[in-house]
Amino acid sequence: MKVCYLTWGETPRSYGVFCSQVIEQFVATQKKMSEHSFYFISAVPIIHSGFFREKIKYRGEIKKIKQKLGNIKFISIPIFASQNFVNSSKSTFNFMHYGTHIILRNIFKGLQPDIVHCRSYHAAWAALKVKEKYNFKYKIIFDPRGLWPEEISLKKGFNENSPDYRFLKSIENQLLCGCDLVISVSDTMLQYLKKMNVKNLECIYLSADTKKLRNENDNKDNEYINVGYVGVLSETTWHKPKDLLELYIKIRENVKNTRLFIVTTSSHTDIKKIFSEIPVEELVLISTKSIDELKIVLNKLDFGLMSYFKPENKKDILLAKMVLGVKIAEYLSAGLPIIVNKMCGGASNIIDYFNIGISYDPNSFKEINKENILKFVNDNKHFERNAIAEKLFDYNNNATKYKLVYDRLYKEYYKSISQ
Repeated sequence: MKVCYLTWGETPRSYGVFCSQVIEQFVATQKKMSEHSFYFISAVPIIHSGFFREKIKYRGEIKKIKQKLGNIKFISIPIFASQNFVNSSKSTFNFMHYGTHIILRNIFKGLQPDIVHCRSYHAAWAALKVKEKYNFKYKIIFDPRGLWPEEISLKKGFNENSPDYRFLKSIENQLLCGCDLVISVSDTMLQYLKKMNVKNLECIYLSADTKKLRNENDNKDNEYINVGYVGVLSETTWHKPKDLLELYIKIRENVKNTRLFIVTTSSHTDIKKIFSEIPVEELVLISTKSIDELKIVLNKLDFGLMSYFKPENKKDILLAKMVLGVKIAEYLSAGLPIIVNKMCGGASNIIDYFNIGISYDPNSFKEINKENILKFVNDNKHFERNAIAEKLFDYNNNATKYKLVYDRLYKEYYKSISQ
């Protein structure tokens, strides 16, 4: 069996979400299928965030990625566009594909893959169009991670009747119909896709290194109640600083001696301005680039936070309902109880089902009260929460699920080419 993992438009990095959700999981899956051939193909815009964030040091990121992949071959494809076109409209979508399909065809012609696992709508679109145009037989896994048309519409302000939103939904429909299997990352996303009559579905949650993030320390700092947020935080995303600020204010109104830790690569200067009403000693801003660094921060916390934003229209409510979030997997792996915006359906369903935190109404915050907060502080249940995380999110457990998916599709592929 030959398996190709395809990313399209993302900047490959040896840390952060790209590392944890893509590289680490693919490596874990390959280890369970070491008798088969695995390839990692990344189509990267010629102008991407690495030029601005790491600058000349970005070359070192590629070297680190290759080291992490081990004996999985890394192949890079240039996209002849700027990375901002990833967030596509009707007029810019094709900029992410001009000329690159020919390169991808040549790679596939040499590799002759059986399965192409596509992370994102752009990746699945490229694999599907190359398959159709050049008569390949490989099976396509569409791994969208979320509802891209709604995500882009939120960022760009497309309403439900706009030509751009309708175009993106038409792309989605072609992928759901044309790909051989679709992966959802939450139960709510699975139910949504079932209602759209998608036939071949699997639900595989997000991934985390539950063993490395496990908190082995029973002794918490009793002087403060430390709450923390991990991830992107910007007014141009759906994780907005002002919503996190509003949540933290409600927490500190109900319990004394609180501190807020924010772990992010977003602009610390911008965040400090927005949080200026919070005493300096209460706000800790930090960036981490390894799981060991993240573990140190998480082990100081009493709660992990996921504030998200307040969806107000039908389209944004639908988007929120699907959301689980990598940070949920990381918080739970560290044994933390979680405070989550209940509009994030994928996350709040898990929190409520396992009783591992507080899901709150972002309009009333009535659930954010002293009693609810204190019952989770120093409850000595972090090992139980880590066990739940291992069951739901662990790399090795997810690798077993992916192996079953690959094996099933390979049998279908072999049957199709034998006929």
